[in-house]
Amino acid sequence: MRILLSIFILLAPIVLFGQGVYTSLADAMNEPESVVKLDLRRSKIREWPEELKSFPNLLSLDLSKNKIDSLPSDLTYLSKLEYLDLTSNNLDSLPNSIGDLENLKVLLLGNNEIYHVSPEISNLKQLEEWEMWSNNIYYLPQSVGELKNLKELDLRNIQLNMEYQESIKSLFDGFDIRLRFSMSCDCD
Repeated sequence: MRILLSIFILLAPIVLFGQGVYTSLADAMNEPESVVKLDLRRSKIREWPEELKSFPNLLSLDLSKNKIDSLPSDLTYLSKLEYLDLTSNNLDSLPNSIGDLENLKVLLLGNNEIYHVSPEISNLKQLEEWEMWSNNIYYLPQSVGELKNLKELDLRNIQLNMEYQESIKSLFDGFDIRLRFSMSCDCD
């Protein structure tokens, strides 16, 4: 299911629009209205690109394997975004602005340094897949229990004792969700 969803999100812009896929900010800035997918992985980006405000039709954004350490305080300009990959950056928290991405279906945040998730995450009512593997998180806000469409949450490679794992599981009681943990640790 996850693979099919990811493939659809990646290919939908190509199928639906025939173009609109860019791998360079400079090229994308030449036709900002036509940009639906922007792939900037491994681009040595250190800060959130301000140019993203120029792409009103952006559906898919890949900023993985860069050095971004924070998200801006306002992300409302990405209101159509459905897919966001920030895997392997230097993020240490998910601020309130994460809640601005109300159409997001896939949020990939593995291999960062995230220790804090804003309760505003609950605004992502369309979210189906959320990867948080290899982060410093030890709890999630109660509001994640409002993510009724969530199908998969990956929390592998995070040191969580059994009590914390059970606490997180309880947030999703009654959900048809795949929760992924590593073995619990004997830690606090």
